[in-house]
Amino acid sequence: MTGTHGRRRRRPTGVARLVAALTARRAVVAVAAVVAVVGAVIVPPPPVTTAAWTDSERTYGLVGTTRFTCGTDTGYAAAASSRFVRGSLAGTDLDTVAAVRGADLTRTRSGVVTAAPASPAPTTDAGGTTTFRNPLSASAGSGLVGLDLTGLGTNLPAGSAGALNQFTRVAPTGTAAAAAGLVSDSGGLGVTPTTPASSLPGPARIGLTSVLPASTALDRADLTVGAVASTATLDGCRALESRIWGDGSVTGVTRDYGIAGLALELHSPAVAGLSGQVSSTVTSLNTAAAGLTGVNGTISRTVRDGVLATVNGLTNLLSLGGVTGSVTLTGLALQSAVDPVLAGSVTSTDGTVTITPSTGVVSVDLATLVGQPGGLNGLAPNTELVLSAAAMASITTTVGSMLDGLTQRVVAALQSAVSAAQLSVALTVTLRATVLGVPVDVLAVDVAMGGTLGQLLASPSTATAVVTTRVLSGALSTLLGNVLNPLLAALTGSAGSLLASVATLVRSTLVTPVTTLGSTLSTTLAPVLTALGTLTTRLPSVLSLRVNLRPDQAGYPGGVVTGVPPDKWTTVPYQVGALRVALSAGATTVTSLDLATSRVGPVSTVPR
Repeated sequence: MTGTHGRRRRRPTGVARLVAALTARRAVVAVAAVVAVVGAVIVPPPPVTTAAWTDSERTYGLVGTTRFTCGTDTGYAAAASSRFVRGSLAGTDLDTVAAVRGADLTRTRSGVVTAAPASPAPTTDAGGTTTFRNPLSASAGSGLVGLDLTGLGTNLPAGSAGALNQFTRVAPTGTAAAAAGLVSDSGGLGVTPTTPASSLPGPARIGLTSVLPASTALDRADLTVGAVASTATLDGCRALESRIWGDGSVTGVTRDYGIAGLALELHSPAVAGLSGQVSSTVTSLNTAAAGLTGVNGTISRTVRDGVLATVNGLTNLLSLGGVTGSVTLTGLALQSAVDPVLAGSVTSTDGTVTITPSTGVVSVDLATLVGQPGGLNGLAPNTELVLSAAAMASITTTVGSMLDGLTQRVVAALQSAVSAAQLSVALTVTLRATVLGVPVDVLAVDVAMGGTLGQLLASPSTATAVVTTRVLSGALSTLLGNVLNPLLAALTGSAGSLLASVATLVRSTLVTPVTTLGSTLSTTLAPVLTALGTLTTRLPSVLSLRVNLRPDQAGYPGGVVTGVPPDKWTTVPYQVGALRVALSAGATTVTSLDLATSRVGPVSTVPR
């Protein structure tokens, strides 16, 4: 037979039989080993207990055993950075300005710590946690045009670490912390919605004049920023544990921010000049009031002329012999009446606008005007404060109403002071006749008036006025004959007309100038409203404001900045900024300042 099937099978040799036997035996042993392993796997589990196991040791198939005991494990690398002010200012990169340098702190896994700047030196405690503080001086921005931080150095609360504090901390256990602004020396936030105004410093100023229309009526425009702060902490161990063994939902990061206030502050020479204008009018009124009094004053002359007019209406035989007595005006306190109106501040009913006449400052509370009901704190990440046309127009309307009200209060204060002054007239007008070529005093007319100027000026007047006559010579009866009795009656009855003449004089001397002052002030302030309307119309196109800046979240200017860690053993960095102010001239951003920025991470370890 030919082919494979036709061949006779050979019996195995001795050696072959030995090999086959050994192979079969190994297979049995292998199966037994497998059965043993399977048997070990299917052993029933021990009974469930109520013991609390906190050991987070895990077994990871590809890398071996990785152990996470957060808070105890060491050997992590970490970084933290804080900066009170960063960005660019009128072409100056603030990263290059040593005076406003932040506080950067890094730690390697082997424990090498680096701080920038090198001074002041960081401190490390017994557990290896390093803290670095580099607070700024309030005069740090003195050489930066358009930025004034000095206000933040005033009115600091007792025990405060300063409104320009910069704090960082890293630990070998994989935690990092950063804080900037009004924070404590331990990194705690010092600006919250409940922080009282008495515990807050003054504001910083950012100049807006360079990007707004020039005006002599409003010669300065600033954005004033109250105390700001931000804090960020990162537990890198928890974040890495969640990524490697969990669903990655635990980021380990906590961020917060605070802004004490935000306002638009304008300076008006015209508003500042109100006090001078009013004081000048007061001086003129006091001079005019002095001219009313005395036996030779204008009230005395008015009374004298009135008496003579009555006499001359009946006879031309009598002439003026002289006027004696007194005219006094007391209690005319004009300056003290207007001082309270001009010395303090006036705030609108909704709290958005405050005007201080003594300094000429008009302040608009943007936090109230464009913020949320709770103010500027607690807003969503990257919230933009929208300077709407309606909100801006309301500023002009409110300021106009307030300036009108201020003018009216000045006028009312002066009018009230004039009305309260007390007038007292006690005059004697002596009339004489020529008898046989010799002048002889023959009749005395006594005129008495009293009351406040308010009573005098009332319609009808409620001031008192009495005219009495005294015949000084018997020759009068012979001289005047039948005219005597009508003359005496006419003089006695002239009290009302004399009072009216004095009232007219006082009104033209003291009241009309006050009314004229009101019109003058309104005319003076009109250009302020025109300039304010132009400025507020322009403001939304040149000023951008955002709070709670977080680059890794939606709405961040320029787009979300996503960080991709190089490996699963490294976290991404996280950042928060309290406030960003951007100023634009046309299509060019000339200033972009981030205030109170805190950054933590990355934190990394090695496979274990």
